[in-house]
Amino acid sequence: MKYALISLLLILCALPLLAKEWNQYYFRFQIQDRSELQALTSVVSIDQVRGNTVWAYANDTEWAEFGKLGYRAELLPAPASEFPAIMSASQSQLRLWDSYPTYDAYVAMMNAFAANYPSLCTIVDAGTTVNGRKILFARISDNVATHEQEPEVLFTSSMHGDEITGYVLMLRLIDTLLSQYGTDTRITNLVNNLEIWINPNANPDGTYYGGNSTVANARRYNYNGYDINRNFPDPNGNQYSGQPLQTETSLMMNLANSHHFALSANFHGGAEVVNYPWDYTYSLHPDDSWWLDTSLDYANSVQANGPAGYFTSVSDNGVTNGADWYVITGGRQDWHNYTARGRELTVEISNTKAPSASTLPNYWNYNYNAFLGFLEQAYYGIHGTVRDAWGNPLAASITVVGHDSNLTTVNTDPAHGDFYRFLSPGTWSLLVESSGYPSQTVNVAVAANQATTVNIVFGEIPNAQEIALSAGWNLVSLNVVPSSYAVDSVFGGINSVLQIKNETRSYAPEQPMYLNTLATLAPGEAYWVNLSSPATLTVQGPVIDPSAIPISLKAGWNLVAYLPENALPVATALSSISAWLQEVRYFGDSYVPGSARNALTQLEPGKGYWIRVSQACTLSYPD
Repeated sequence: MKYALISLLLILCALPLLAKEWNQYYFRFQIQDRSELQALTSVVSIDQVRGNTVWAYANDTEWAEFGKLGYRAELLPAPASEFPAIMSASQSQLRLWDSYPTYDAYVAMMNAFAANYPSLCTIVDAGTTVNGRKILFARISDNVATHEQEPEVLFTSSMHGDEITGYVLMLRLIDTLLSQYGTDTRITNLVNNLEIWINPNANPDGTYYGGNSTVANARRYNYNGYDINRNFPDPNGNQYSGQPLQTETSLMMNLANSHHFALSANFHGGAEVVNYPWDYTYSLHPDDSWWLDTSLDYANSVQANGPAGYFTSVSDNGVTNGADWYVITGGRQDWHNYTARGRELTVEISNTKAPSASTLPNYWNYNYNAFLGFLEQAYYGIHGTVRDAWGNPLAASITVVGHDSNLTTVNTDPAHGDFYRFLSPGTWSLLVESSGYPSQTVNVAVAANQATTVNIVFGEIPNAQEIALSAGWNLVSLNVVPSSYAVDSVFGGINSVLQIKNETRSYAPEQPMYLNTLATLAPGEAYWVNLSSPATLTVQGPVIDPSAIPISLKAGWNLVAYLPENALPVATALSSISAWLQEVRYFGDSYVPGSARNALTQLEPGKGYWIRVSQACTLSYPD
């Protein structure tokens, strides 16, 4: 009987090879021991395991290889065929959330989110699939046009094209975050404090394999016949099993590599369980206790809001370590952790991959609170920044000493120097490394459901020069070197600036930039600064060595900076030009050499002075 079965399998294998496209096989079979799974996972795409029963998918080549192993397989109907596909192309009908969108309606709904909420949402087109469909992300934030210093979090669904419960739920989550912003406190806080990315469908070619108007023929694999959740590079960067890198995989990798997603969830179907890393190895993730607690938070929420038996198909508590369930390699969850250095888990959201559309509102009710709770996990743990002494953000790696492996360190986002490290409660030692600087080690206490803020500075902390400015005109000069001499950088913290000018050029923030002739300041120069209200100018940087910056003066009047750190008598400060000095002025006060009625007796840091000399000369302040 066994040999007859093998012959039948080989015949079935040969038939699809005559077709132009890959076929997909969905089947189940029995194993004798779970140790067999490690070899099987490199032959077929294991879908789930319950006891000794294995459900799996295969393309033509995989099916042929599986046929050589001698297992007794039972072919099953495609999961998407279990219920009639109730479709809608109407935006108003779709917002009842009890039908599946046509592909065109999906794209239209995503674009409508950005059109209706332009200050909160943009749609990011990550690229086009092999069959011409879009991989779309809704990016949601209170200042959506600006990349702020806040955690980036990612939700994505249906990379297996026939697992579409999460597809509709993600669309509804986008709609809820946008429509209830400003009225629901919990949602408002999420949008204000996070940058939320949601990709409802990561494999539209699989979902709409039967055409853009129906999900009835949805399949797991992409259009090329590959399981894209077995297609990501392994920890060594090698492509899994020699499979060609698929377009959908490449697009996801490009997006993750260009961002710094601190936390993410990948929604699937076919079981009901939270699956946490690792999938590729039985070795525990260093953050295993944090993963378990975070997964239990999600599972406890859905079990409390769902019917009896919900989220118990794999384990009673609704969570599993990935490899304990079954080992896979090439999975996106693990890649996001060991390469993109984020923290991603997988949520199997419904035992039925493509449930009756009328039941979708029920799954929303079961999972809504858990969705928000998982997003809120980004509030907690260590929220840190790494900057240089001038406040510029740095690219840095952060390792938890005695805890992390080389696959679990996290990196800063160089745009702001911020990083997010989620850890169980305790006191942890962080090794912070940035190119060009000696490493630093800091101890940080982490409490449950709280954020610990850590600000790490590399390099010597610079001096800060503070200059009190009055409303109206001021004569100003710097005796420190700022991180940037750009006018809008030095004076960027003062909102009352009306105009800044030197002897020949000027800058006014309210006028068109092409009319501004003063773009940068220069050491040794002084400036007129006109303010509408008093302010304090604070500039951080190394102290200038006055003797290292000689100032060239022309015959007549010169607007000159005062560089020493301390006030000095006029004659002492200007001794290097005493032979040519005729007069010094600061507003109404003046100094004339040899006069007994000088109102200006000393020069002070932060101020600028008009100096008149009889011929061209060079001013060098005392060291």
